[in-house]
Amino acid sequence: MEKLVEFKRNLYNKDIIERLKNDNLFKDKLLKDIQNGVVYPTIREDKLNFYYCKRLLFDYEDRFMTNSKFAFVPKEYKPTYVADGKEVGAIANFYDGYENIKERAKLYASPEDRGVSNICRNGNVISNLPNGYIVLDIEVAFEKEIIENNKVTRRQNRIDILLYGIEERQLRFVEAKHFSNGEIKSTTIPNVVGQIKKYDKELEKRNDEILYVYAEYIKDLNKIFDEIMEKPIPAPISVLPKCGLIIFGFDDDQKNGRLQKNIESKIKEEGISVYSIGKESKIDIKTLYNRMG
Repeated sequence: MEKLVEFKRNLYNKDIIERLKNDNLFKDKLLKDIQNGVVYPTIREDKLNFYYCKRLLFDYEDRFMTNSKFAFVPKEYKPTYVADGKEVGAIANFYDGYENIKERAKLYASPEDRGVSNICRNGNVISNLPNGYIVLDIEVAFEKEIIENNKVTRRQNRIDILLYGIEERQLRFVEAKHFSNGEIKSTTIPNVVGQIKKYDKELEKRNDEILYVYAEYIKDLNKIFDEIMEKPIPAPISVLPKCGLIIFGFDDDQKNGRLQKNIESKIKEEGISVYSIGKESKIDIKTLYNRMG
C-alpha cells in the first residue's frame, strides 16, 4: 500500500521573513551572493535553505544553522592544510567566518553538484528575472509512505531543478546528470529512464498540489526579495507534464562518440527530452527550458 505525503514548500509562519530580512548575515553577506547567483535560496516548510555549490550552506528558521563540518575550521583558514600550532576549532561566528564556511562547503561538492550550481547561477531567481526564465527551486522532493507487513517507510523522488517560464507561467522539471554518472549509461536501457518515468507519474498525480504550493512559494519569494527584485514574479498557471534531462561535463570527443551514439539515442527512444552541453556554465536558461519540451 502506498500513500502520498503532503508536498510542503511554504512559510506558514510569516514572521520568519522579517527576522531574516533584519539579520546582518543575510543583509551584508548572503544577499550580495544571492544577487550574483553564487548562493541559491530555496523555501522549505517554515524555513529557508541557502545552497552554495549545491551544498546546504545554511538553513534559517529562527536563526542560521550550518553543518558542523563546515563550521569547524582553523581561524587562519587554508582549504587543505593546517600548520602545527595554529588554533583549530569552531569559527567565532557565522558573520566573520562566512567565506570560510563557503570554502569548506565547496570541498564537499561533486562535479555534478557544481554543474547544477552553475545552472542555478545562470537562472538566478533575482538577476535573471528580466530575461523571463529562472531556476525557481532545486532538490524538489516528493515523499510517499510505503506500508508493507504493517511497517511504514518513507521514500522520496527528488528532482534536481525546477525551471519557470515567466511569460508562459509554466513550471518545467529537469533532472541533471554529469557525463560521468553511471545512471545515464547502459547496454540496454539506462537507469535514468526509469527514474524520470517515476517523476512523470509523480507530476501527473500532484499537478494541482504543485501549482498551489509554488504559487505560495512565489508569494514568499516576492516578500523576501522585494527590495532587489526588478518586478514581482507572477504565480504559475500550469505544470508541464514531462521531466527532461540535461547532460553536461564532457568534451567534443566524448560528445561525438559515446554520448550521441550510445547515451542520447537510448534515452530519447524512451520519449525523454535530452539536452547535452559540455560546459554547463555556458548554458542559456531559456534554451534549456525550450529544449526540455
